[in-house]
Amino acid sequence: MVEINLKQKQEYIDFVFEEIIDKDTIENITNIFISLKITTVYFMREIKQKSDCSLEFIVPKSTDEIIFKKAYLIYDLSLLPNLLQKINDSNKPLILCYGGDIKQNASLLEKNRGVDILLNPISNKLAFDTASSNLAKANNITIGFDLNLFREKPYLSIKQARFIIFLLLKDKVEMKFLSCARKIDELIDLEITKSLLFNFKLEKETINRLLTDGEK
Repeated sequence: MVEINLKQKQEYIDFVFEEIIDKDTIENITNIFISLKITTVYFMREIKQKSDCSLEFIVPKSTDEIIFKKAYLIYDLSLLPNLLQKINDSNKPLILCYGGDIKQNASLLEKNRGVDILLNPISNKLAFDTASSNLAKANNITIGFDLNLFREKPYLSIKQARFIIFLLLKDKVEMKFLSCARKIDELIDLEITKSLLFNFKLEKETINRLLTDGEK
């Protein structure tokens, strides 16, 4: 296995669904992450109903080569109190929440409810505006983009993302770009991700910062 000194190497991150662990050996998955220059991985547990909050959630142990962490992705903000009650970890995992229309996004952003990342604040109509960006900044909420969305709905997602990213840069709001992979072949090469982000007229230094791990 290739040895990597995380203190000397740029730490690129990704968020994947936990089911990816069940579809291959952890050794092979680890080697693939490293080959893609990903050295920090958040495994996401989906929270779609109340019972999901009580299920045991174990991720592989981190190694000298790669860091594994937990994250929760909730689909309904009303489930958040149940989830927070069940989390016993001394280090709270990151919590992501899917975006909705502009009213739903505003509700999530208007106060810090415990959500760390608002994922895909994109809809058929405008779902994120100047007020949304200001709220995200005020309440320290990162805006996340699922890279698969740019492939599945390129016209809608890229058009809105350009506008949203412009607002986030102006207001200095943190962003993350995630593969949200459910299987190995859905992981995205770092250079492809960088090429995509260049299309949003982001500078190289900004892209490198957005793709690195940073504690909130």
